Amino acid sequence: MQRSLVESLRSCFSWLSLCSLVMIAGCSSSLVSKALPDQVRIGTFNLENFDGLSEEKVNVVSQIMERNFDAIGLQEVSPLAAEKLKERLNKSQSWEFILGESGGKQRIAFFYRKEAIAAQKVTEWQKVNMTGTLRSPLVTYVQVGNDGKKFDFTLVIVHQKGGSGKDADRTRQNQSDLLRKEVDQYQQNPQSDPDLILVADFNSPTWADQNRGLRNAPLTFLTRAIETDAQENCLKKHGQPKTPEGRPRYSNRGTGCVIDHIVVSKAPKGAETEYIPQSVQILDPQKDLGFDSDRTYFTKVSDHLPVRAIFRTN
Repeated sequence: MQRSLVESLRSCFSWLSLCSLVMIAGCSSSLVSKALPDQVRIGTFNLENFDGLSEEKVNVVSQIMERNFDAIGLQEVSPLAAEKLKERLNKSQSWEFILGESGGKQRIAFFYRKEAIAAQKVTEWQKVNMTGTLRSPLVTYVQVGNDGKKFDFTLVIVHQKGGSGKDADRTRQNQSDLLRKEVDQYQQNPQSDPDLILVADFNSPTWADQNRGLRNAPLTFLTRAIETDAQENCLKKHGQPKTPEGRPRYSNRGTGCVIDHIVVSKAPKGAETEYIPQSVQILDPQKDLGFDSDRTYFTKVSDHLPVRAIFRTN
């Protein structure tokens, strides 16, 4: 009996050690978020120089994605990392990706579950890539469900110029103006799907001058509901703000701001109609992802947090 007890304890501790190493919500079923059959979970996630060389990071990112998303725009992904991530994801479910062509080793990628979603690349908005050394927004057509009667939309994945200082600010302002022109051209085309969703690392809050181009566009920033406002001025790094319940009101550790956004075309015809109210969320390292601390997450994964919104599919 004593030997059996020792072996059981060893088995338990081995399992706990594995969970600690992975540091993800697989150790707690209560942290695993599942979409309902008539919903789709869409998000954006900057993976901070994700080169695919760390097997641990590939495993952790894959578990974050498969437990919390059905379709997700990724930023700062190398071609190798995209292949490694797909390989890891496909050990449990069937995933596919579309990779942007610009940005060198820090590209944009769209990952989606193949059993529920069909997608095809439409184009890249190359004018937003002003210098040719930045990232062109990746435009894809997405269908959720296989019967042709469910939610379809155009998804645009954006990654604006990073960095601080006047030159970077000016570049983002100009990119925002060019992005607005692309959005206007898209929405004025009678053949365009009215359901438009942008998932983005804008590298600025919604209220910043760097987002001036989209400020009065016929779009709704879903993330506006969860970010800090101009008076708190997160850009002066007054900490990493949270709600009274302890949820993040920032998506980037360095700025203390929500700079990763989900933006939709306005109701009654746009994708805002399918959005489930109050579902937009910055995923918390401990509450949602199962890490032992925020510090562990930021050390092991990224300086950004994933952002998610949920939409009805019929």
